[in-house]
Amino acid sequence: MAPVSADSGRAAALLLGTLIALTIIGSSAIAVAIPVVRRDLDLSVSDAAWIFSVFSLCFAIATATFGRIADLVGLRTPLIVGICLMAVGSVLVGVAPSFPVLMVGRVVQGAGAGAVPVLVNGIVAARWTGLERARVFGALIAVVAIVSGSGPAIGGVVEALLGWRWVFALPAMGVLLIAPITRLAPAERQAGSFDVAGAVATSAVVAGLLALLQAPSAGAGVGIVGAALLIVGVPSAVRLTRARPDGFLPRRVITSAELMRAAFAALALLATYFAMLLAAPELLDGAQGWSALQIGVALLPAAIAGAIASRTAGWLGPRLGRFQTATAAALVAFAGVGVTALAPTDAVAIVIGMAGAAVGFGASQAVLVDHVTIIAPAAVRGSALGVFNLITFVGGSVGPALVGGLSGVVGLPAAVVVVAAGPLSAAVLLRWGRQPASTSVGG
Repeated sequence: MAPVSADSGRAAALLLGTLIALTIIGSSAIAVAIPVVRRDLDLSVSDAAWIFSVFSLCFAIATATFGRIADLVGLRTPLIVGICLMAVGSVLVGVAPSFPVLMVGRVVQGAGAGAVPVLVNGIVAARWTGLERARVFGALIAVVAIVSGSGPAIGGVVEALLGWRWVFALPAMGVLLIAPITRLAPAERQAGSFDVAGAVATSAVVAGLLALLQAPSAGAGVGIVGAALLIVGVPSAVRLTRARPDGFLPRRVITSAELMRAAFAALALLATYFAMLLAAPELLDGAQGWSALQIGVALLPAAIAGAIASRTAGWLGPRLGRFQTATAAALVAFAGVGVTALAPTDAVAIVIGMAGAAVGFGASQAVLVDHVTIIAPAAVRGSALGVFNLITFVGGSVGPALVGGLSGVVGLPAAVVVVAAGPLSAAVLLRWGRQPASTSVGG
């Protein structure tokens, strides 16, 4: 598909970025409402972590699933289905009379939301090339950072005016964007079939990891279930990948060391961001006794920092190197979270940590997603983006699960110290070995 004008690129970035931001708001806006939800439903911090984690788990699995489906049927139909599922789940959460029903809604909400990033990235990859594509990605991620980063403030206002249930329902607004966005989405189809067994095995692995992380607070039973899922899921996923090289986890995608380094670094940085989304409001609520609105306003600088960083990274990445740019963002995140770890009851230190995590997430996404679109051939680009997003958004489960699991054992401040290892590990991954060349996955 031929590139379009820069003006069209900016308008598309605004639309597409807003849609992705609504999926992220599914976590960022609710963060400030969690203390209220916990009191209303009588939940522990570990229980509340599941509100984040089950959404992110379904999000991660869905993003790889929809990426593979898009390779087979085109981008348009899966995107419509995903947005509608996200809206249905959002409404269900908004009217949920109990915690179990809320969890069902979060499952549906996450499954639908998972379609959005991979398919939106696919739209950008199909419509733009070269530096213009990098600029569109940078603008798109800036919109994501502004809207989703403003989520705490938005959530605080909505909670104060309407209550916490309306905060959870915010992603339903995505249905308003279906018409203008689907006109941008190519509908080309390819031959092939969907690997259901591979999707199930991969889901078992991710769910098992999540359960093990929650086990310290959730109990031995959850740990046993997690271990069982991993024992069954890991060898099944390996066997299926060997038997079906073009299955749910395409062999030439997952054997690309370059793509895997980018994906696991992105996982670590998103885990840090989501961990701070859970930890920062809880720390401010416990240490300062602030309301959801006060917490939301206090965390607004994180939105500004993330937006500036992602926009800057989109410009710097093609010039200085995408991995180098992401490394710098990871080090900023490490420094910010380190400040919070040193002074977990100080409001300014908590805000600095949230801002650092937002910089790490926003800037790394702007350059690493662009890198994946460069190295992935068109025939497997949807799958490559799906696998990248699958691994990345597992971080959205790992971060809250880690904080929730450890907080019940060593306390929330000590859990934040562990969180600081995430961006540091990302920086090591991105700097390890040779810097990447722009070669194709499997090429």
